[in-house]
Amino acid sequence: MEADPIRRDPEDVKRLFARVSARYDAINRAMCGGLDVLWRGRLAKTAAALARENGGGGGKKYLDIACGSGDVCARLLGEDPDCSVVGVDFCPEMLALAREKCGSRAEFAEADCRSLPFSESSFDAATISFGFRNFADRPACLREIARVLKTGAPLCVLEVARAEGPLFETAQKFFMCSAVPLIAKAFGGRREDYEYLAKTTMEYPRRAEVENMFAAAGFAEIRTRAMAFGMVAIVSGKKRETA
Repeated sequence: MEADPIRRDPEDVKRLFARVSARYDAINRAMCGGLDVLWRGRLAKTAAALARENGGGGGKKYLDIACGSGDVCARLLGEDPDCSVVGVDFCPEMLALAREKCGSRAEFAEADCRSLPFSESSFDAATISFGFRNFADRPACLREIARVLKTGAPLCVLEVARAEGPLFETAQKFFMCSAVPLIAKAFGGRREDYEYLAKTTMEYPRRAEVENMFAAAGFAEIRTRAMAFGMVAIVSGKKRETA
C-alpha cells in the first residue's frame, strides 16, 4: 500500500485497520514493550493540563480523533471525572472496541477528520494518538480540528517522530522496517500491514515541518516533547484567537 498520504487511498487504510482491529492492542503492547500505555497516559495528562490552563472550570469536553480502540478516551475520563469525551474514527471495527472499553461514559462517532460532524468552538481540547501520520491531508485536518476547538484550547498529538542523528536513525529504521513486521506476525497480524505502518513512520515529516503545519493551521504556543530517544513525541499547540 502507498505510504505517501497524498497518493494512498483512504479506503485501503480503513480496510487495514479493520483487519488489525482484533489484535490491535496486543500488537501495540508487544511492539512498544508496554510503553505505549505510558505515552498515551502522558498525552491525556498533557491535554487535561492545557485545557485547565485555558480556564472555564471543570467538566471539560474532549475530542479524541482517530480514537482507535479507545485507550486515550479511557485515560481522559480518568483525568477528569466530570468531563465528557467524544471519540471519532473512520473504522467501525475500531469504534466497536472503543465502545466496549469505555462503556456509556464516552460517545463515539464514525467520521473523517477532514469533515468533523461538530459545530465550531465545541471542544476544550483535542487529542490524536498514532493516527496523524495516516491522515490523507494533514493540513486540512488540522484546520478542521482548529474549527471545532474553542479559542485557546489545545490540540495534543502523540505520534512517531523521526529520530535525529545517524545512530538513532539507523536504529529506528531497523526496528520499524524489520522488527515491527516480525512482531506483528508473531502476534497474528499480517506482516504486509505492519510493513506499511513502518513506511509511514520513515516518511513522516520531521519536527520542524510538523510544528510549521500546526502554526499554519491556526495554532500557537507549539511545543514538542520528545520521548524514546526522539522516536516518539507529543506535539501540542493552542488555537489562536482569530482576528
